[in-house]
Amino acid sequence: MSNPWLSIPLQDYEGHMALPHVGQAKMIANELEELLQTYMPTSVAIIGCAGGNGFEEASTAGVARVVGLDINPAYVAEAKVRYSRLIPSLELYCADIEEGTKHVLPVELVYGALVFEYVEVANAMKNLRALCLPGGLLAAILQLPKEGIESVSPSRFVSLKELGAIMRLVPADEFRKVAEEMGFERLSEKLITLESGKQFSVQVFKLMSQAR
Repeated sequence: MSNPWLSIPLQDYEGHMALPHVGQAKMIANELEELLQTYMPTSVAIIGCAGGNGFEEASTAGVARVVGLDINPAYVAEAKVRYSRLIPSLELYCADIEEGTKHVLPVELVYGALVFEYVEVANAMKNLRALCLPGGLLAAILQLPKEGIESVSPSRFVSLKELGAIMRLVPADEFRKVAEEMGFERLSEKLITLESGKQFSVQVFKLMSQAR
């Protein structure tokens, strides 16, 4: 089965995420901004960067090296058009984090917001560990299951309905366990509830050692 992320138009994805009743684009940007202010990394990799999610926040924060990775080549191409002048050192890669990121030099902060719902977590985490410098950080935003609320919010952007076929909500404790097995230590966790009623777990880890 073809990955739906390869066929969803960028304008559909961005339009959906920006809808007031969805509100997830703002959440993703706000959480990255807070991370950059708190930890002040000099290098950041944004996983599932789409057309440039988080690039403005990284540029404003003065991050010296910004890396964006996405599975959809059209998203990566558009991100280049939008941000290559604003961020001259920008590195963009069309990559599947389940298959590996060995060609990308490691960074101080790896940021993955709403991406682990679409991958096999252990495989992806193994590759993201290699993308993270020793002592570096991994920050993840996970959508949590909630009774009575659809995993993919209904909207006029019908192409996103296809995501339901591959989306799996990852329990926060399950994600933490996998991260710890990969040598990460959890630094913090918080719960976000949006106006829609959807809830999200924001977890920050530090890479302490090799996997057990």
